Amino acid sequence: MIKKSLLFVESPLQLLNAYEAVSYFNLENYIYIVRLSNNEANDEQIMNLLKLLKIDKSNIEYMYIRTINRTLYDYSQLLFYRYKYMFVKNIDKIFIGNYESGFFNLIIKQFSKESIILLDDGAKTLSIQSKFTNSKNYNLFTMYDIKTLQNQNIFINSYREVLTNTKELLIKKDEILFLGTKLSEAGIIEEEYYINLIQNICNYYLDKKIVYIVHRGESQEKLSEIEENKNIIIRQLNYPIELYGLCEKEIPYKVSSFYSTAIYTMKKIYHLEAECFRFDYSGSVHEYAIEEVYSFYEKEMKVISLDD
Repeated sequence: MIKKSLLFVESPLQLLNAYEAVSYFNLENYIYIVRLSNNEANDEQIMNLLKLLKIDKSNIEYMYIRTINRTLYDYSQLLFYRYKYMFVKNIDKIFIGNYESGFFNLIIKQFSKESIILLDDGAKTLSIQSKFTNSKNYNLFTMYDIKTLQNQNIFINSYREVLTNTKELLIKKDEILFLGTKLSEAGIIEEEYYINLIQNICNYYLDKKIVYIVHRGESQEKLSEIEENKNIIIRQLNYPIELYGLCEKEIPYKVSSFYSTAIYTMKKIYHLEAECFRFDYSGSVHEYAIEEVYSFYEKEMKVISLDD
């Protein structure tokens, strides 16, 4: 019996990393288990990405489980998928996009540690790896250059498939690609502070045009205020930023943001200049995780503090 690999994903970035894993591990018999959650922006990007990557429909299985306002149907789906894979015996590898997902953890428990490989889910990989020990860890397929623990394999994701399909790009030396974030919407900082930070960043890049890429879930009111800055242009993409080079004819020479994962991926994929801006996140429940990302970025790019 031919063994099958399962790739569990629930965001556009996880899907892109799973797509790269199929090529990296030379998978021939595999299924993408795509979780849709009724988050319109997230689900739309996932569906667009499936089409853009031309993934065969026969290799895709959808599950519909909401993250909030769950109904009895959602809980029945959780139980169904938990037990569905309990009796599957011909499994080769299990790829998990979100290690912190309660549902995905139910799946993990049913398989041997050796068969499980975690995919990058943004900068969470750095935080997860810091909590792993030599005796308790999982293998990773990651873009990050991180130290391997005992009894752990780290496979480096160089985004080979994206690069192979990238068009010849015109590099725009007079533009900055700035990646918007949900810092205020997520309650990490106040919206007024975020807008002030963007104004300071516009002044920092005063002689450049800034292409501000909207993050899923940013408030329209905030974006309207940001757009009032003279050297900024707001752009909404219907695909993950990592595919900018596949979908556009030109790309800014520099990528910038706060502690967005995509700064690093864009730097790595397209060899752009990269820099990021610090902000005051003291007192945030995410303070430790944010500091971990900045500590990593200080070794990889210029980190700028506007509050000094």
